[in-house]
Amino acid sequence: MRRLKINDTVYQPRASGKSGKTSRPFGPFLVLGLKMSLRAEEILDKPPSKCIVETVNRKPYLCAVDGVKAVFGETVIELREDDGLTAKFKGANGREATIRVKKSLIEKYAKVPWEKCEEYAKEVMVSSDSQLFE
Repeated sequence: MRRLKINDTVYQPRASGKSGKTSRPFGPFLVLGLKMSLRAEEILDKPPSKCIVETVNRKPYLCAVDGVKAVFGETVIELREDDGLTAKFKGANGREATIRVKKSLIEKYAKVPWEKCEEYAKEVMVSSDSQLFE
């Protein structure tokens, strides 16, 4: 099975293919969800109590939700229809973090052919937050 490493944490799909740490294959939207979550955790200093993901309600966009689940597990995730990709994380202490992916990247990654998913996922992994987020 493939493994994905971000910030010294290894994410690996379960044998069942269900999102335990991640789902298959590793694509750019899944990694965007992971990186959005890691950034939110830095801002909030703790895992959030709730996350609202605003995005297009179909794959590959929804794969970002799997990335959020991989980091935060049982955190309540609400999905709202939008044409971008934004995650609003709410901490138990009342703090909030909103992470928005740059529109140009959403358009670029939505067009990635299936056989190139992992290549573009790796591109997202090595990109800085300032390259990915508004």
